[in-house]
Formats: sequence, structure tokens, C-alpha cells
Amino acid sequence: MIRRIRNAHRSRRAGFTLVELMVALAAGGLVIAAVFTLGGASARHFQEQQRVGVTQRSVRMAMDRLRRDIARAGYMHVPSTNSPFVRTCPVPALPGNLPAVSFVDDDPGGNGALEALNRGMNRVSADRLRLTGNYVTDDAYLVRGVNANGTTVFLQTDWLAFRRAFTRDNGSGGRDMDPVRFSEVFATGRMLHLESRNGSHFFVTITGARFSGLNQAEVTITPGLGVDNPCLEGLGRGALASPISTVEYAIVPATGALVPRNANVVGPNTVLQRQELDPATLAPIPGTQRAVLEFAVDFNLDFVLDTNPTVGNPPNLVRRAGAAAAGPIAATPWQVRSIIASLAARTPEQDRRFPWPNTWSGGRPAGNPLNRFRVFDDRDGAARVRQLTTEVQMPNMVPRR
Repeated sequence: MIRRIRNAHRSRRAGFTLVELMVALAAGGLVIAAVFTLGGASARHFQEQQRVGVTQRSVRMAMDRLRRDIARAGYMHVPSTNSPFVRTCPVPALPGNLPAVSFVDDDPGGNGALEALNRGMNRVSADRLRLTGNYVTDDAYLVRGVNANGTTVFLQTDWLAFRRAFTRDNGSGGRDMDPVRFSEVFATGRMLHLESRNGSHFFVTITGARFSGLNQAEVTITPGLGVDNPCLEGLGRGALASPISTVEYAIVPATGALVPRNANVVGPNTVLQRQELDPATLAPIPGTQRAVLEFAVDFNLDFVLDTNPTVGNPPNLVRRAGAAAAGPIAATPWQVRSIIASLAARTPEQDRRFPWPNTWSGGRPAGNPLNRFRVFDDRDGAARVRQLTTEVQMPNMVPRR
């Protein structure tokens, strides 16, 4: 009997009461809720930081592309055909001054695209930059001669630079001509720059390019160089020829081939577009448009000019903001020595946990860094912004005799 009573007491002591179970379940629920809340917040923070990282990487890659193009402006070209340091021939007539660099300050098209993104509230704007030079090869090519009326230029195919650019391995230990590459480089609509042995410069439009026979490469041009042109001694033999392109950077709406986004999710999308233009007419060349940076929201340029560019004189370098630089660059583009480019992009989504300050209701105050962007007025928060500014030297703009 006594043994049964002791066993009953032990049985009651080995279990949990209902109150103890409820307390344990409540404590466990609180712990799970806290872990879930912290985990959700961490996941959201990680996702937002990932979006910021993607934006920052995109801005850096776009700036690298822009930097390479700026540094190449004027390569195998001239700073401007109006430059006193460049000798041009009166025949054929030049298609314009062909500056190696030109720009539009506060480009109306770019600012119009940004109007859909509260341009005034965010205090952003966009310039338009045009650069001209040899953007398709690393060399100029030696001229073997021109035909009687100067409408066809023949290139020396046995010259090392030509063989390096326009031949390919034939799989048998030798090299064959690459007609596809040749036609791509000397594409119709680009310009051909010829520099004769006496230092005269010619600029004509390419109308065709082909291999016309065994080891014979020809480029057809318009207008022709004329018969017995005195600036082109020896029928052009020994002159240097290079293809010239004009590339343009501008902020535009993301439409068509430039990857439009869902406006209900991210709002209107603007991109920094790179396209190729006809150097003579500045008309866009179809099929050359590329989106360099998505969600671009600011593109501004300042310039460093040498106001004393005479060869042999010490330089006088001055920095000019966009508006103050527009006039001197349009008149004397050969004074440009470097470009200070600023480029910014936003994250795709407006984060409600990233506040737009109440004191900024009228817009981002002047002088405040561009680190947030208000896409939607009727939603809380702002998109995060990443901005990069860099100075790019332009060695091909320095005058040479």
C-alpha cells in the first residue's frame, strides 16, 4: 500500500501542469515571432543592399565605358577642322568643322525625359555629349593610291597594321583576308579621314568597302578627291587613312529596344544611351543604339580648358561649368584638355523605409548630395541613388605641328 502511494506521488511530479505548458508555448511563440521578424527584416535589408550594389556596379561599368570613349575623342582625327593647327584642303569641301568634342548643356531632350521623374523636385538635369574619332580600330592604314577621279582609295594590304586588323587564321598555319571585318570597320555612313604626306587633311563619307581581288582592298567615297588634287601628291601614295565615327551620350526614355520596365512597379525608366551618328549630318545610324545605364537620373559635364593653346607656350588651364563652357567649346573645341563627368542612377524601387525628408517637400535643397530620389509623390520613401564623378584626360586634343 505504501509503495503504491509513493509511485502515485512520483507520477504526479514527473509531468507538467496546464499552466506550465501554456507559459512554455507562449514563450516559444514569442521566440519564433522574434526570429521570424528579425529574419524578415534581415532579408529585406539584404535585398535592398543587393539592389544598391547592382546600381553601384552599373554606374561604375557605365562610367568605365564613358571614360574610354572620352579619352579616345580625336584619336586618328583632329580636334576640329577649324583649328589653326590643322591644314585642310579646299577640295573637296569639308562637311563641317567636325569637332572631336561637343555638347549640349541641359539638353532639352534629356530634361524632358526626366520631367516624368520629378526632375525639379530631385534637382537633376542631363547634358548631351558628342565625341568624334576612330572608335572601331587601333590604327590608321597606309594608302597605296587612289583612282583617276579620286572616288576610290586603295589600301596597302601587306602593311603590318592592315594585316593585324583584317586577316584571320585559316587553320593551316597561314592567314586569309577577313572581308566581313573590313566591311564592318569601313561601314557605309562613317567618314574616312585621309592625312597626306605633306600634312593635308581630307574628310569624306564612306559609301562602300570591299576586297576587289587578291590582296586588294578598296574604299569608295563621296565626294571624290578630284583629278590631280595638288594637296594629294603622288595620287595619295603614303597617305594615312582611318575610319571616323561620332558617338553620342544622352539620357532618353527607355522605350523600344532599350528594355522598358513595368511603370506600375518602378515608375518611368530613363537610360543613358550611347548611339553612333553620321559625322557629317549628325543623323542617328539605325541599329547602333545601346542602353549603357538603366535608371539613369543625372548626367552632367564640366570641362577643363587651355585658354593659351599655342604650341610652345605654357598652358593656362581653367575649369568651366556646363553653361560657361558651352560657348568656348562650340567656338574653339581644341582648347578642351579634360572632361569632368558626373553620372548617377537610382534603384528600381522606391523604398518606404528610406525617407524623403519632410523639410524637402519643395525639392532637394541646393548643395545636398544626390543620394535619394523621389519617383512617386503619393508614396512614402525614396529610391536610393549612387553617383560617380571622374575627370578624364583627353591627350588627342593637344595641338601638334
